[in-house]
Parts: sequence; C-alpha cells; structure tokens
Amino acid sequence: MEQAIVEAEKALEGLADIQAMETPLVLKQDIWDRLEAENLVTKDGKRADGQVEQALTDDKIIQSPVQTTDAGKEPKRIVSRRSYGWAVAASVLLALSIGTNVFFYQQVKEGKGLLAETNAILDTQNASLAVLQDKWSLVKNPAVKTIPLNGVENKPGLHALVFWDQSSKAVYLSLEQMPAAPKGKQYQLWAMVDGQPVSAGVFPLDTKEQTASKMLDIPKAQAFAITLEDEGGKPVPTLTELCVMGSI
Repeated sequence: MEQAIVEAEKALEGLADIQAMETPLVLKQDIWDRLEAENLVTKDGKRADGQVEQALTDDKIIQSPVQTTDAGKEPKRIVSRRSYGWAVAASVLLALSIGTNVFFYQQVKEGKGLLAETNAILDTQNASLAVLQDKWSLVKNPAVKTIPLNGVENKPGLHALVFWDQSSKAVYLSLEQMPAAPKGKQYQLWAMVDGQPVSAGVFPLDTKEQTASKMLDIPKAQAFAITLEDEGGKPVPTLTELCVMGSI
C-alpha cells in the first residue's frame, strides 16, 4: 500500500512539473499591488510584521498570504505540490477503500439472503421427507392395511388414504388430494360398522393435509368415508357434504 502511494505521488509531481507555467509579470504585479493595498507587505517587499515575504518568487509553490493581524487565528500554511500529491493520492485510496467496502457489503448481504432462501427450501424439503417417511413406515408394516378413499360422483378429483393397524386398531388419515377445509369447517372421518356410521374423529386443523394424522381407534369396519362438517365435528354425518369413501 505504501509503495502505491509513493508511485502515485511521483506521477502527480511529474505531471505538475510538465504542466507548470511561469506566472506572468502582469499577474505578479497585480497580486503584489493587492498585498500592498491590504497592508500585508510594504513597498520594500517586507511583510507588515517585518519578516521577508517569500511570494511570487517560486512558481512551483502554491502560496497564500500569511495573515497575522488576528491574534486568535492560525496563519495559513504554504502548501507544496508534494503535499498536494499526497492529498490526491490519499483521496484516491480512500475512494477505492470505500468502493471496495461497499462492494463486499453488497456481496455479504446477497449471500445472507441466498442462504436464508436456501435454508427455507431445505426446511420445506425436510418436512416433506419426514411425512413420506412416516407414511412409508405405515405402508411397509405388514399389520397395517392401506385403504384408498376416492371422490364421490360430484367430487371426482378428491383422494385420501386411511392406514388401519389390524393389531392395535389404530387409524391414521392422510388427505392426499383434498383442499384445505374452509374457515369454520373441518373434515371428519367415519367408519361404516355393520351399516352404521361411527365417528373416527376430525382431522386436526393445524396439520398439513398430506400428513398421516392419528385418528380414533376403530375395532372393526367395512368401509371408511369423509365428510366436511362444522368445526368440531358432528355426531352423525352430513350426507350432502360427503367427499370421499372406500370399502375394505
């Protein structure tokens, strides 16, 4: 970094030397007259405070008159082209540093956003995988009978699955292709036992439709069906709200 600053300084000094122009005599005299008019120098070329003024004698120095009339003010400093070169080089490096920091900040910000998006997708995929694993554990269990429930005549696109454990009599329901229940409504599972519907419980509202949710145990049944009931379920099914059914 230090070597880059030195090289930038040398380049700026060389450019200043090449483009340097001698101050015209008329301009020198005009500046001198202004200094005398302000009582900053005397006729003999001395400053008003008695010190010799080095002004307009070196064209490669950028000067400003030294004012000492106000005791509370600092005198203006003589700024050489070397100092000017340092200032320009420092400004360039500062600009480069700011630009680099902004660039890396944007990269980090975009990286964090991409990471959050990737994590969200991964969480969704993990949840779906967990659901599939739960179903697979039921399907491969020889004691569990899988019963498909298909849509009735006016709802042909609907589909659900009942997993019925013949040993424990536990029942699991998965709403495979059924829309979410409207607000205030809930899907209710029914088991047909000797020609009579027996409630196997309502599908939980806070459970995803594809999840195999545990329902009420059913000791025996000849078929299963699902109706859309008011939230909380009904003691008897509403036949006009029959969605899917399937025999064993």
